[in-house]
Amino acid sequence: MTWIAVLVVCLAAIAVQGEVPIVTRAEWNARPASGPMDSMETPLPRAVIAHTAGGGCTDDVSCSQQMRNLQNFQMSRQKFSDIAYHYLVGGNGKVYAGRSPSQKGAFAAPNNEGSLGIAFIGNFEEQAPTQEALDAAKKLIEHAVKESQLGENYKLLGHRQVSATRSPGEALYTLIQQWPHWSEQI
Repeated sequence: MTWIAVLVVCLAAIAVQGEVPIVTRAEWNARPASGPMDSMETPLPRAVIAHTAGGGCTDDVSCSQQMRNLQNFQMSRQKFSDIAYHYLVGGNGKVYAGRSPSQKGAFAAPNNEGSLGIAFIGNFEEQAPTQEALDAAKKLIEHAVKESQLGENYKLLGHRQVSATRSPGEALYTLIQQWPHWSEQI
């Protein structure tokens, strides 16, 4: 291998490290939406961090299964048109695409308008998510700003600030209060 080829391989590896690993809806085998959803104008002013409060996952197979389970529950039992969140973060450090950021979520009524919903898969009341999941969420937020899904001066909130819930769980809520753009004000 020539030194130029080695340099190209090294630069490609560095570029990939900075990217957000997003698993598409097709890759996790999502159902199509069952009905129309209201649209929102991006960039959005808020990122809201939640947790699914159910089982967690640490590998690709179990995270995809958790995504399908959550989507089925939210569409069948809660009568949502699709999964409630825009993005979900697995313990495997991957981000799973939910609704489009230009579609109003169904996780924080009446505060879904203007909110990018990011949920961690699992229950984080007593234990924090994996470091891989936390890092993926931070990269996702940076990606959302670069892609104009979130405004540059967005506010970062916990789900409990916009809904009557314990989400994102005490352990995760404590951590996100240290992240950039954290706000006590909605």
